[in-house]
Amino acid sequence: MNEIVNKSYTLKGLPFFIASLFFAIYYLLLYIVPPPPSETSHLHLWIMEWKFYLQIADEILIFATISLLPAIYTLTNVRLIFESKLSLFASGLFYLFIIPLFVLVDLLLGRLVYPVNVYPLTADTIVFILSFITGIMHMISIMLALAILLYGVSFRKNTLGSLILVTAILGFGFQIIASYPWLLTPGILLVCQLSFPIWLFLIGLYLIKVEYRIPNKNQTDLN
Repeated sequence: MNEIVNKSYTLKGLPFFIASLFFAIYYLLLYIVPPPPSETSHLHLWIMEWKFYLQIADEILIFATISLLPAIYTLTNVRLIFESKLSLFASGLFYLFIIPLFVLVDLLLGRLVYPVNVYPLTADTIVFILSFITGIMHMISIMLALAILLYGVSFRKNTLGSLILVTAILGFGFQIIASYPWLLTPGILLVCQLSFPIWLFLIGLYLIKVEYRIPNKNQTDLN
């Protein structure tokens, strides 16, 4: 019976690995695409030249966002009646803000690379969409930073919780930096953005290797 339970929890860790992989690919694809030109007259040429990579990134993002749903659900229900209030608040940030904003980014990115009936994609429209995407990603990074930190604090009294807390603090810092992409070089931005899929991978690994395989005496010692 114990082996069946452990296998079930192992399967629950898979969404974290899947989401981590998809988001890592998404950020790497965006890194390959150079920043939009400052001259609005060159925007259409920029889209056409990098259309394939933008289309792939657009498709990857929707699957990455969907894979977050079961992952965050696992974090929300990991301790049932002993659920941390901080963990619940962090999950609320994901469900109410972060995930819907990722969906909005996906829709806006798709508008750039896919035809929409007969409506023309003017230079002004492209500028608006790119500016909107930048603003949304700024908000996403800030809320990701807060959610990651809250999860880290909620795990701090568990087995190896101090390690998870340190990881969360690092993720918090990198995401805050990533929230200002216009001040960063593409390489630094990529490193900061990858802190999110790395955090997802580490949490999935933690849940499989520690949280559900080692008896936890401190499960009820949560905020």
